Amino acid sequence: MTADPPRLTAAPDLSEHVRVKSWLSSLRRLGLAVCASAALLGSLAGCSDPTDFQSNHEIVRLPPLGATSGPEPMVRLDSRQLPDSPIVFDQTKAAYYSCTGVVGAWFLELIVAEMNFLARHHELERLDGSACSISVSKAGMDSGRIKVHLYASATEANDCVFKSKCTLVRNVTLVPTTKAVLRSYFLSDLKREKYYQHCLSPHLWHQGVSCQYIGLEAALGAKK
Repeated sequence: MTADPPRLTAAPDLSEHVRVKSWLSSLRRLGLAVCASAALLGSLAGCSDPTDFQSNHEIVRLPPLGATSGPEPMVRLDSRQLPDSPIVFDQTKAAYYSCTGVVGAWFLELIVAEMNFLARHHELERLDGSACSISVSKAGMDSGRIKVHLYASATEANDCVFKSKCTLVRNVTLVPTTKAVLRSYFLSDLKREKYYQHCLSPHLWHQGVSCQYIGLEAALGAKK
């Protein structure tokens, strides 16, 4: 009789989080601490600001969407700078972990709020954050970077991770810089075969592009 595969547990309780008044100043303080202390997030792929690319994408001011600091780290890492939790599923291109006890409750709530903000923009289904996973990429330009994946339910999370049967794809790649942690969002509508990506910095929303594509200084709003 075949044993049941491991399952991804539900996300942390989102009721415990700390609200702050200033979206911009708080996230800037948070981002500066990322490169100064591995206890907060860790040096995922280094804290550097590579040369920018030119892009004609639209840039708008990002409204406050949730708490930008809290009692826990954004992502709890071990001494190897990997999620401080056992691997749930190990693929060739990425290793998957449960969010429980690893992603700070306040940070998960912020990710859900930002993801749903973008989903509304594209008239996509919104998610409640009750099911999520973390992956660490092993290859390509995102090698070593952490992604947080959101799912419509725990059942869908297990089907997507263990069976590669995904009804939707929603993830955010965390991109640390010397100034802040950028969030590169990817959303899909598999029924309409539509795919969307956006880069969010502490105060800017770069529409239709990834943070890596436009360059990190440009994502932060720095001018040449």
